[in-house]
Amino acid sequence: MVLTVIQLIIFFGIPYLLINLQEKVKFIKTIGPILFCYAVGIIWANSGFPLDASLSDTVSSVLIPIAITLILLNSDFLTIKKNVKKTGLSFLILCISILSIAALSVVVFPNVYENTKIASMLVGCYTGGTPNLFAIGYGLNTDKNTIIVANLADQVMGGLYFLFICTLAKPILTKLTKQVSVAAKKTNYEKESIISKTSLSTKEKIKQGVVALLIGIGALGASIGISFLLTKQATNVAVIMVSVSVIAVTLSFVKKIRQNQISYPLGQYFIYVFSIAVGSLADIKLIVGQSVQVLGMVAFVLFATMLLHFIISLLFKIDVDTIIITSIAGIFGPAFIIPTAKAIKNEGVILIGIATGLLGYAIGNFMGFGLYELLKLIN
Repeated sequence: MVLTVIQLIIFFGIPYLLINLQEKVKFIKTIGPILFCYAVGIIWANSGFPLDASLSDTVSSVLIPIAITLILLNSDFLTIKKNVKKTGLSFLILCISILSIAALSVVVFPNVYENTKIASMLVGCYTGGTPNLFAIGYGLNTDKNTIIVANLADQVMGGLYFLFICTLAKPILTKLTKQVSVAAKKTNYEKESIISKTSLSTKEKIKQGVVALLIGIGALGASIGISFLLTKQATNVAVIMVSVSVIAVTLSFVKKIRQNQISYPLGQYFIYVFSIAVGSLADIKLIVGQSVQVLGMVAFVLFATMLLHFIISLLFKIDVDTIIITSIAGIFGPAFIIPTAKAIKNEGVILIGIATGLLGYAIGNFMGFGLYELLKLIN
């Protein structure tokens, strides 16, 4: 009992500390809370300290569908509709590019362990961000070590890609097109952004947090019921993950639910807790053994997708800033939109970028699961 309490305190306490420290400690902000959470879990699992693996598995299995629900509740498809033409086309090109390259990667890297599952996870990841990678990984019953290695490889390659976007991408692309970018107008994104820091009172934060959590738990419960009705199994993870995505996207059309300012950060917090729990199930020897091949596969998928997306978008005469912001929205999700907009000196793309990132969250799981089923049919 004491071990269980200590383990839960570590699982939920360390992410909370990291969230509060990342704005004060530059190193934590640069590395990112997810990597720190992984490190804590992996060190714990491989150090010989007491650990209840079944508790780690339960926490990770329960939290990921709830986290996905909470993140998707903020999806604003009305914002996307208003700016759908060029942004929508660029994002569609990105989706087609990632599906094509991910499928090709299975052929290019035939010896990578669970390569079809990694390809499917990367489709979700590079359509809406890391939460989709976790969701698809769990939905496909992927080995925990594979999920960790794929995510760590993505962190490394993603860091290099983001550096390229913030430095060289715009000058290079600008030389290749005459299209005028969206007007670089100022936007009060601190008020309008659904992922901005909230100024709610403590009482209101608790109220909105409880409401969001109840919705997340309710969506999970409903999805378990759907899983049982469709498969006669209450724990069919693939059905559960697809179901919570559908439920959350549907609920996002309810304005009061969509404007809940706590659901998104609470969902991100659960992602960090999930990362420690998954890390605590890792075998460091297997991670090291897989890492080089998986790193190569992730690098191929990310940079080949980027290149294909850029080339086709330029052929369709899409402006540079729209290409860049949709690329970031898909590959990193909404959290990186504001720093990217500042880097390319165009804050006018912030709102549509965030909305596109949330659309990626919504459809990424379906695309990832769909690719996996397609690859199974081909093989």
